[in-house]
Amino acid sequence: MVHLATIPITGTGINPARSFGAAVIYNKEKVWDDHWIFWVGPFIGAAIAAFYHQFILRAGVVKALG
Repeated sequence: MVHLATIPITGTGINPARSFGAAVIYNKEKVWDDHWIFWVGPFIGAAIAAFYHQFILRAGVVKALG
C-alpha cells in the first residue's frame, strides 16, 4: 500500500537495498540528502520491536508461568 501511494510522489523504495541501488545508479547529491531515513528507520523499528518482545511479551509469559 505504501508503494502504491508514495512511489508516484517521492519515488520511495521501502526496502533499503532497493533505495540504495537506485541512489547509486542516479548518483546525484539530492538523492543522498534524505537517504539516511531508509537505513535509520528500519533499525529504530527493529530496536523497538526487540524491546517490546523482551520486556512486554516475555514478561507476560513469565508471569503466566509463575
